[in-house]
Amino acid sequence: MNANLALIFVCLLLGIGLRLSKHFPPTAPSVFNGFVVWISFPALVLLRIPELLNTLVPSAQLLIPISMAWIQFALSLLFFTAVGRALKWKAAKTGALVLTAGLGNTSFVAFPLLDFLLGPQSIRVGVLVDQPGSFLAVSTVGIIYASALSPLGGKRPTLASIAKKVLYFPPFVAVIFSALWWGTGIKIAPAVSEVLEKLAQTLVPLALVSVGFQLRLSPAIVRRQWKPISLGLAFKLVLIPAFFAALYVLILKTSGELTTVTVLQSAMAPMVTAAIVAEEFGFDTEIANLMLGIGIPLSLITVPLWKQLLF
Repeated sequence: MNANLALIFVCLLLGIGLRLSKHFPPTAPSVFNGFVVWISFPALVLLRIPELLNTLVPSAQLLIPISMAWIQFALSLLFFTAVGRALKWKAAKTGALVLTAGLGNTSFVAFPLLDFLLGPQSIRVGVLVDQPGSFLAVSTVGIIYASALSPLGGKRPTLASIAKKVLYFPPFVAVIFSALWWGTGIKIAPAVSEVLEKLAQTLVPLALVSVGFQLRLSPAIVRRQWKPISLGLAFKLVLIPAFFAALYVLILKTSGELTTVTVLQSAMAPMVTAAIVAEEFGFDTEIANLMLGIGIPLSLITVPLWKQLLF
């Protein structure tokens, strides 16, 4: 098994083990998530945004991989907002599904899968889906959405309150700072880059340990949450890749590596960082964690099936 995929399961199991050991307090996930939001995620942003701005050369073809994540988030927003209203869900439930079903794990889970299914050359397209796509989407529209619809506070959000939440959220501040820094033309010193790299590497392990700590698959919880989880995973793992396969292959008649990788990326599991954003802004933690805890292992089966079915 690829080391990245192995790390996913190890971290989830470690989180479960830490909870069962009783050596960590019940509030431990809030500490893990706080470190991710204030340290790990901003460090990753400060590293990747300048790299992205340096390497991205605009072209019509690049719209296929780059646009996928943004379209996916918009579809998730429309779908779950409509479903939430029809089923009279609270904002906490709807928001958790919009974020976790609307943003895919297009790097940590995706790259090993793409390497296995298509070969290492596919990673270059995978990066285009991930960096200017999923990564930038969660860092901007994902945070803006979470700020606007956050159940915390109980008051109807105003434009000023939304702007305040967004501008005070560390990863978004890091996006603005890194873009401004890139504009100066000054390169980050190698020693600083190395420190940021090591801090950024803590994001996935800590986030997944937090998910594992909070993951409870008891029959009572599954019975209580089966409807939103079933809808969320069906949307993310089935409807979304079917939509993009129809859009790119049948309607736009595109083919080749760009199309294949983009469609498979659309089928990936929910994004770990999206679940952390959902929790940080007060959305349903149980749903966010179940979307990851069930979605990641399930995607290791469904993504290869999409490969066999379409390509």
